[in-house]
Amino acid sequence: MQHKTLKLSALAVLIAGATGANAAVYRVVEVTDGTDISSQQYFPEVNQSDITQRLAFYGQGITASSDENCFATSCDDSAFTLFGESRFGADGINYRDEVPFILDNLQRINDEDNLYRYCDSNLGPNTCREWARTQYYGNGYNTNDVGDRSGFGGLVREQEAWNNNFFSNATAVNGSSTLAQVDTFADISAGYDDDVRTALGTIVDSSSHKTTNSVINAQGTSAVGDYVLGISSGAYFDDGQRYARQFNKRGFVNLGDNKVGLAPAGSDSLTATAGQSLAWDAVEYNDQLLVVGSASYDRSSFNDTDNKVPDNYGERGDPTFNEGTYRDCPKTFEEKGLESFYATKECQLSVFANDGVFWTLDGSTSGNVEAQLLAKNDLATLDPDENDRSFQAGARAVELVNGQPVVVGFTTDRYDNDYYAMRASVWELPADATSASAESFERTLIPGLALESGGDRVLTYTLATDVNANNKVIGVAKNFRADNRSYVERMFVYDNAAKPDAPTFLNASISPIFFDGANGYPAAINNSNQIVGRLDSESVNQVDGRFRRQRAFTYAMGEIEGSAALKRGDAYFLDDLVNDGNTNGNANKYRIFEATGINDAGVISATAYKCEGGYDDLTTDSFCQGGEPGVERIVAVKLIPIAASDEPSVVERPESEASVERSGASLGMLAMAFLGFLGFRRRK
Repeated sequence: MQHKTLKLSALAVLIAGATGANAAVYRVVEVTDGTDISSQQYFPEVNQSDITQRLAFYGQGITASSDENCFATSCDDSAFTLFGESRFGADGINYRDEVPFILDNLQRINDEDNLYRYCDSNLGPNTCREWARTQYYGNGYNTNDVGDRSGFGGLVREQEAWNNNFFSNATAVNGSSTLAQVDTFADISAGYDDDVRTALGTIVDSSSHKTTNSVINAQGTSAVGDYVLGISSGAYFDDGQRYARQFNKRGFVNLGDNKVGLAPAGSDSLTATAGQSLAWDAVEYNDQLLVVGSASYDRSSFNDTDNKVPDNYGERGDPTFNEGTYRDCPKTFEEKGLESFYATKECQLSVFANDGVFWTLDGSTSGNVEAQLLAKNDLATLDPDENDRSFQAGARAVELVNGQPVVVGFTTDRYDNDYYAMRASVWELPADATSASAESFERTLIPGLALESGGDRVLTYTLATDVNANNKVIGVAKNFRADNRSYVERMFVYDNAAKPDAPTFLNASISPIFFDGANGYPAAINNSNQIVGRLDSESVNQVDGRFRRQRAFTYAMGEIEGSAALKRGDAYFLDDLVNDGNTNGNANKYRIFEATGINDAGVISATAYKCEGGYDDLTTDSFCQGGEPGVERIVAVKLIPIAASDEPSVVERPESEASVERSGASLGMLAMAFLGFLGFRRRK
């Protein structure tokens, strides 16, 4: 028998009832949709009446502060701009991944079965088939007839765009109180070179519907102008017989009034034309804006059709591709030209080797800017064993440390002259450098994170996600084998100034919330050494079990100046720090499942589930409106510290009884479902 009851312990009820109305460490400020995104035309098979409830808004980051400290002095709700994106459905492959899930040197995760294999081998729950189908066919796909395309988003939409056109499901947005749409060079015909426009045809009119997916990764001010940067897909063009686009992903920078495209690197003309790039972060350096990210510099193997060409289910109406035609794409490009290349469906699948790069811009920069490699690459483009894995690297963050840029991310390492895999890396200029030039950075693998030990594989990949002005680097290391019934993604901190032999892992010795086998992702660190991200909030079996719920967390690794409640060494789930003990209060409308950025004023960007009218009780996994399906929404929020004068305090949420059984939808169920949607999003 199923129950919809939620029991609280007597002690929890007393605590909740006794809590003062002002008790909390942060207040939750939703940045609402102030655009017409909800009125956009989405996939024709989708009922437009579903858009308002289904449309989700994600906070990706928060603009920097100058000398503000919101812990010491109260900050307005409108202080600082939050940036991110709206989402309508599953992304299939994360828009921000250089290659799928930061481990796919083979570049083979491109169909339902490979999505399933990834999930089964690296995540482990017994719902991997459903997860894979959601990623491929979209959220809410028809389990009885996937061919009706009633799912929201999904990789299949991109693969069948050739015949069906494409309707975007991710739109870059920003705002301090309300969110506005951000357009990029990729949204207009003038953003493409003349020869490319001629070969592609006529750009699909954006007034009809948007065909680019775009996300923002950073935003700020500089002496050369205010900037917004991120990643956009190419717009689709129509030649009367098909729809095609120039590239899958390209970095963009909106610098002042100029909308700049960030081109790939290298001398290969096919790579320069159809390759990808991703812009992740920027600093002002040497009177220019130094933008870091990743970019294609050479081709991956077009002969490796077993991996590169999707093996789809034609009987379900999935698009199918010819392997021989794919192998001939370089020849088509070189011998028949751009028009034939873009007239070939299989060439839309082109994939490339990518490396960590930078671009430099000033206030007059316009058009397309070519990438420069951060460091010289000593490894071959393709692995020397079977020539099927390609070199992959990317810069995820940059910060000025003592006036010099320090860049962090990942690069490719080679094992036993055989396979390629990703390693967390730091790029630094020589001590006497006064400017950045091509291959002028020195690349170092973060020590203590080797993927093999004693000849055995122990880690799947490692990745540095952020760095601060104190030269503290944060990141993750993904276990190759299960630990505590989970393929653990362990969080670490590396002191790049002291350069020890190994990083420090966030584990139970630091706080009980970092329990053994907990998956976490540290998204950002500010100059107070305060870290934010997401973390498993339960220890249920994930291998052969279910996806664990995750919640946003913060760890005060350093002293928080002016803070009356959050002290050095504290680690909390942010749901506890926004709890004011008031069931009818604003904070009880939200459950914070991911924190993505934090500035030096202490303001955090995050994404939350929202229940209009408030959740039924104060527990983290409370019902919304008694478990009514479809009533929760995903929203972008800022968490603003409550000033010391307002007497902030920590009141941890009461816990629900372990014996609860439920029917219908709940926050916990929604969290597990959307974990598949998020695809274990990796972001700075």
